[in-house]
Amino acid sequence: MAPRSAFKIFFAAALLPGCLKIPAGDAPTGPDSAAGSPGAPALVWPGKPPNQLYAPGEVRVFTLIQGGKKIGTSWGRYDGAEGPLHKFSTRTELTPQSSAPNTQQVPPEPLRSAGEILVDARGELVRGFERSKAIELRFDRQDDTLVFTAGREKEELAFKPGTAYMAFATILHEELMFGLRPLPEGELSWRLVSLSGSLPTDWSATLTRPDPGQPTTAVVRTSLGEVIHLKDGRIQRVEVSADDLEVIVPAQPPEWPTWAVDAPTALTYAPSPGATFTRREVELPGLPGEPILAGEVLIPAGKPPFPAVLFLSSTGQQDRHGFAGPPPVDLGSHEITDALAQAGMVVLRFDERGHGTSAEGAISYLGQLEDSRRALRTLLVQDEVDPDRVALVGHGEGGWKALTLAGEGRHLKAVALLATPGRPYEEILKAQAAAAIESVPPELRADASKTQDRTLQALRTGQNVPPELARTGQWIREALAVDPAALMAKADASLWIAQGMKDFEVDAARDPQALGKLARKFNKKHTLQSYPLLDHLFKYEPDESTPARYLLPNRHVDPKFLGDLSTWLMGQLKKP
Repeated sequence: MAPRSAFKIFFAAALLPGCLKIPAGDAPTGPDSAAGSPGAPALVWPGKPPNQLYAPGEVRVFTLIQGGKKIGTSWGRYDGAEGPLHKFSTRTELTPQSSAPNTQQVPPEPLRSAGEILVDARGELVRGFERSKAIELRFDRQDDTLVFTAGREKEELAFKPGTAYMAFATILHEELMFGLRPLPEGELSWRLVSLSGSLPTDWSATLTRPDPGQPTTAVVRTSLGEVIHLKDGRIQRVEVSADDLEVIVPAQPPEWPTWAVDAPTALTYAPSPGATFTRREVELPGLPGEPILAGEVLIPAGKPPFPAVLFLSSTGQQDRHGFAGPPPVDLGSHEITDALAQAGMVVLRFDERGHGTSAEGAISYLGQLEDSRRALRTLLVQDEVDPDRVALVGHGEGGWKALTLAGEGRHLKAVALLATPGRPYEEILKAQAAAAIESVPPELRADASKTQDRTLQALRTGQNVPPELARTGQWIREALAVDPAALMAKADASLWIAQGMKDFEVDAARDPQALGKLARKFNKKHTLQSYPLLDHLFKYEPDESTPARYLLPNRHVDPKFLGDLSTWLMGQLKKP
């Protein structure tokens, strides 16, 4: 993911239970739904517009408790009407639970976020933002599309009337999901979109009325493993047994937090102090109809010609520096390429199609593979490059592209595979799905398994692909056809296989071992190097690696890893 690798997030987020893991679907239930026709289920709650559900200035507070310990607080406030729209503000504060020893006994800094939404009189989302110290994600509904923006990056999701919405750990949004809608007894289902950048997922539930004497009291059991207690359209309590999680409304009078979250600064690149290499802009020549691609060549100090390296990124959705999103995230690849240039190699890095200053293009694995060929041709003709001493560095699926180029008779000296899958994608997807299914309540696993089977079949064939995967469906379908064994058999170069053992995007044990086994099978000279406390990005990770950890600022690529990579490459690229 790339951190937002769509299939990876889908197979994880679509199945994990709990109000902290966001849901969706294509069901008809929504603000316009109503019971009342002959034979219709009894209506437990009629649904109300925002200004009848809350008084202006009213604050709602929810406490999150896990394993008997408070792990956070979620606040929501109705700020009142702004013309025809209604404004809600939210705050969330979560306390990290670290397993690392804390010798100084300093409490961990809380993770805080702030949000704002504007909705119409029916409660339909119009626009708003979610903001943390690291990122700001804005969203704006345009007809039946919800447009997310973060800096220069933009993504779109289908967003038809009746679609619900919820930001990460923002319980007020979940309360609005129920309070604004008519709630009949029986089955509920609708589409629920994450306002925090995750993909939608199917949401369904069963609503029962436990006490006929309290007609507006209900219990909702959801497909995400939640048990939600409602009264008068408001959340009283949430239980998620699989996560040992409980959300309660504290007894004391609600107060709005005094802290605020300032808008984060945009991701920017600057060479490290003391860097001696220079940079030159280049355009990657291509055939008519191919997107215009831009990049830059890093030129080390000294007298040319120099050995050279082409850097190939993971899923191809980042700029030349490794900035991706939304939400914006620094993947750290600029630290890798800078280190290689500082070590004495010419390096070419480029903006993937649709990112940085490169033109838009289809999200296609095969298209990005051709972009890699264009980049290599561009590198080879630079005046400072010794064409007989050229290597490739591929991160994630970029390693597959590097192996492909190394098998095309280009006489490359070396290929570094950084956290590259060693198994076919279908095997990886099935393993991810199986792990996700194990985390849901047992009674939901059979349906979850069927959903995953249908999704995988749709991705294979390109037919009936879920709308949330339509944008990346072609990329996934083409990647499913990649055979790592066939790539390894043809690759003509020495290999360095590096793996961070805290990686959650590939299997830190199975994938590098699979690559090593293939290298031995086809008699490829190779070195296998593992890093126990590094993640998929080769950044230090003392705890569990998650997509949220990628968003934290001031996390850097490990210096030892950078030194090992530079040393190995220079050893392979030395003059005969």
